[in-house]
Amino acid sequence: MISHENINGAVAENGQASTWDGLSEIPKMPNNAENQESSDNKNERLMKRARLYRKFGKVACALAQMEEAKTSVDSPERLDSSEGMEADALIAQVEAALESVDKSLENQLDYSIVNHKQINTRDALEHELESGTGIPELDIRFDKDGKPWISHSPRAGTRFFFSKPIHMLSSEEVAKYGQRLSLEDGLDIIRQYHEDNPHHKLVLEIKELGPTKESALRFMEGIKAMLEGSGLTDSTIFATLSPSILRTVHDVFPKNSKILNGGIAPIISYDIAEKTLNAPEASKEFAFKLPNLELFFSNSTEITERQDGYGKQTGYLWARLPKETVKTLSKLNQDGQVGAASLAVVNMFANVLEKLSPKAAQAVRKRYAQQLEKMGLTPQIRVSRKDSAENLMKVNAAVGRDTVAYADTSPGDWAEALPKKE
Repeated sequence: MISHENINGAVAENGQASTWDGLSEIPKMPNNAENQESSDNKNERLMKRARLYRKFGKVACALAQMEEAKTSVDSPERLDSSEGMEADALIAQVEAALESVDKSLENQLDYSIVNHKQINTRDALEHELESGTGIPELDIRFDKDGKPWISHSPRAGTRFFFSKPIHMLSSEEVAKYGQRLSLEDGLDIIRQYHEDNPHHKLVLEIKELGPTKESALRFMEGIKAMLEGSGLTDSTIFATLSPSILRTVHDVFPKNSKILNGGIAPIISYDIAEKTLNAPEASKEFAFKLPNLELFFSNSTEITERQDGYGKQTGYLWARLPKETVKTLSKLNQDGQVGAASLAVVNMFANVLEKLSPKAAQAVRKRYAQQLEKMGLTPQIRVSRKDSAENLMKVNAAVGRDTVAYADTSPGDWAEALPKKE
């Protein structure tokens, strides 16, 4: 699945203060001064790591117990001042919690679990990473100066109908809204976590690429420079709803894994589609448009050049995938990367159907997964909020192969419980 290379468990040296600077307040009895220094350095590095993941369940619990011990350090009944046994136990608890973080991160990468929660702000991104997210998905839109911003919404403010589209604003104007995080700043945050543990990757979903081919290439070259500057190029997976955007992204990043995030529509796909093979190409697609939204349907095997998502929220439903897109994605799989297409709509349909007939729901999942398998593509599915780990295992078993799993809940805690992949 999503490749993890150069995994070495490196520890970040980010210069942040420990969550508990008062470790030395709990007396310890080292064998000698050299061991004391070594122990202090180890504890300092440990606390820096713990601070990175301070909202991961077990780490948060361990840090809370440390803080409680610190406030009562002068109470003889709480601490054994001659041996420092409670201090050792607290440190051991932090170590065990961080081992749980590492196990979760490894599972997230092995099972290709992408955190699909909407992230627009610094606080939101930091919260997900501190909670143990290994692979966040960041939606990318560009202002009129070509600067990329992390934003699910095409608009700069939080009030959807009362703020201006990002692509109509200068970088300074977007920043004044104060509701969006620039990609450059977001990469600086993610880099700290990748330096701590290279199991951290990221997905950049390119929502729009401007009005012309020239601007599209210029925008992607700008992202390329940012990724190279942060050392995250090889750790980035690209996603997009549009085959025409995917083509441009692939021109700039030919070796990076990619995901086509549109939806293969159950029932109409490979049913109605087969019956309209000889229909005129122009009749095989249409877009239902509203002022800020559009829904695009296609039964075409060719890529249509259009201003995908430009200033809008664009959704896609495919009856079949364009031949060029299939070729690009399947070649990535052949070369050891990931080329995925979405079965999220299929899986949502199957989740509803499951209440009526679990057997029929399983057949639907399997059928459409087999269609992707024939094309040499990896399925991308959505994991339900309830019992996410169990749901992931169930869907993978139903489709009969590995998937890229989009989760709408932070996977940090629940991914640890997944069985280790052989």
